[in-house]
Amino acid sequence: MSTLLGALLLAGCSSDLSDAERSAESRGAADVSAALAACPERDRGCGVEAVVRFAAWERCADLVHPADDECRFRQAEATERAGEGAAALDLCASTIYETGCATHVVGQVARRMETMDEAVAGWEAMLAHTNVRFNHAYWRAWWRSRIDAGFAPPLESCPAENCRRAAAQEMEATVDTLEVPCAAADREPPGWVAEGSALALSAWTEAISHHCAPDAEHPVPRPLRRPEPSRAGTLRPAEALPPRSR
Repeated sequence: MSTLLGALLLAGCSSDLSDAERSAESRGAADVSAALAACPERDRGCGVEAVVRFAAWERCADLVHPADDECRFRQAEATERAGEGAAALDLCASTIYETGCATHVVGQVARRMETMDEAVAGWEAMLAHTNVRFNHAYWRAWWRSRIDAGFAPPLESCPAENCRRAAAQEMEATVDTLEVPCAAADREPPGWVAEGSALALSAWTEAISHHCAPDAEHPVPRPLRRPEPSRAGTLRPAEALPPRSR
């Protein structure tokens, strides 16, 4: 009897799945109910991904908090992509992640706008459904998309100071990310800086002055947040900067 009991216990143990195996089973499930049932209790992200995968948004309410709000965050992003920005922002407001969620949603809208006129209209369309404090996040996302696309309009075309400040911050972020050497201060700005825009040129000069990566041949023009190169030997040469278009 003891041998039989041991064999039964062993068989029972072998049928138990690890959390990783249960998560894998959930990912391969044919419907959302099976996917949620397979999720291990300790993996709240599994349930969120299951709902997202099947777009079964009504099941967000079945998840244990705070996974339910994480699920609505993802629903808000999907809702905005479907063209329902107001509903997306309402979803954000219903979660504990309102700030992060609304920032993502307004950023999605901003990145689809190509011209300044489109960007201004995009924000005005959302303003009735969200807090004005997300205006800065909107403009940062828009300027980031324009810089990444290789063309940014003149800063003079900004409708307000918040737009110009966002542009300057994204220029600083670009200098930081690329570790632009201070030698770039002696060269023409990259091609995406609008030619003939005094404000854009001034913002780029400020970004280089405060955020460039110093080297022995080019003393830092003003105090930096980073007094020495953070990763010696990895600084991108000035020649790698995008050429200025004419």
